[in-house]
Amino acid sequence: MTDTIKFGTDGWRAVMGEDFTDENVGRVIQAYCDLYQSSDNKKIYVGYDRRKNSDQTARLVASILAENGYQVFLSDHFCPTPCVSWSVKTNSALVGIMITASHNPPKWNGIKFKESYGGAASPAYTNQIEDQIVKNDEASRQTIKGDFDALVQAGKIEYYSPLNTYVQHLRDFLDIDLIKSKNYKVAVDPLFGSGTGYVREVLQQDIVQIHDAADPNFGGLNPEPIALNLGDLKETILKTGADIGLATDGDADRIGAYDEKGNFVNSHQIFSLLILHNIRNRGYSGSIVKAVSTTEMIDKICAKLGVELIETPIGFKHISIELLKHNALMGGEESGGISLREHVHERDGVLNGLLLLEMMATQNKSLSELIADMEAEFGTHRYNRNDYNIPREKINAVTEKASKKEIKDVGGIPISRYNFKDGYKFHFEDSSWVMVRASGTEPLLRVYSEGPTDARVSELLGFAKTYFDL
Repeated sequence: MTDTIKFGTDGWRAVMGEDFTDENVGRVIQAYCDLYQSSDNKKIYVGYDRRKNSDQTARLVASILAENGYQVFLSDHFCPTPCVSWSVKTNSALVGIMITASHNPPKWNGIKFKESYGGAASPAYTNQIEDQIVKNDEASRQTIKGDFDALVQAGKIEYYSPLNTYVQHLRDFLDIDLIKSKNYKVAVDPLFGSGTGYVREVLQQDIVQIHDAADPNFGGLNPEPIALNLGDLKETILKTGADIGLATDGDADRIGAYDEKGNFVNSHQIFSLLILHNIRNRGYSGSIVKAVSTTEMIDKICAKLGVELIETPIGFKHISIELLKHNALMGGEESGGISLREHVHERDGVLNGLLLLEMMATQNKSLSELIADMEAEFGTHRYNRNDYNIPREKINAVTEKASKKEIKDVGGIPISRYNFKDGYKFHFEDSSWVMVRASGTEPLLRVYSEGPTDARVSELLGFAKTYFDL
């Protein structure tokens, strides 16, 4: 076996029928089984998203785990990744395994591991799995797989219902009565993903839900809750007069939103709002962890509230390490993943959308009013990102050029500092910044920018496009 299996920003992902095959899935899971064979804790939770064959892959994973002596709890329904994370934490399991490629295009699938505390597997954790795969290959180790139905019959694989456990937990966690008393009209776009139906189940009221059919092609969209993919949600809000629009990604651990006026609310704004809600309204305390590509507004919020701020490289696996180390209150990233300690140290798009509703109800203000209040207090922060699908050689050339620190100013505004913690981030004296970084999960170069105005953001993105010949 020569195929190299490497874990990326969050889990192992590959193209179905090419590298993501039953044989390679078996190599990953058998390696995990061999690593933890001596563990006294044999309890493992397995879930899956709505991608093509994800349910079948979950059954394969369960049959390998069970035949290797682990007690497997398999979701009886597609479910959000945070459901698996919460189940692991709540039931003191050894690990959670989720079959998903998250927001990747339809042809991809993958496996995410969730450590015993519920958080994303750290690099140290997944490195061990990678190393064990190599050892097994060298020893011609075969995957040990049992008959799925026989293992269910023997009680070695049991089903659990996320609709009866995770949903009830969210209902208990939130002030559902307060939210329902406001009679909000809620529009939801799960982007054909595994968040489909969950907001409705938690609220137990009629909502306007779109893109909820079983469609492994995601309606031709990438299941990522960014404005580019959410035009139908905006139209739905304007057509129905909804008070808020909520969107989740393919495995529902990321959040996107629209206000009642049809304005997109990006992940930076959502993270900032939820910090304010959880500290000021819910009365929680603790440090905040953010990825390097996340808004500078959070720096200002933390400074004013007297809260410690910790910055990490991109990828929730890095955020999870700091969340655990500091028992931090919240962690978040540019891509829409936000965690809350009181729930689980893991991203949860469903919960975060509902927390926005709770914040609206608590302060008796619309989402647009909450944003206006926040900007009046902490200043305006505009943001955008461009993704470039270019050859790996070109990506390497761009990052090499960026590393030379030859950029001194853009538009006459000088550089104030460099931040090369992950990717190449250039800060300017007007508090704007631009950053270039190769994606950790897809063959893409991402260019991020934030500034006090949309014009400044456009200027910086345009500069990067020209300077790096994109």
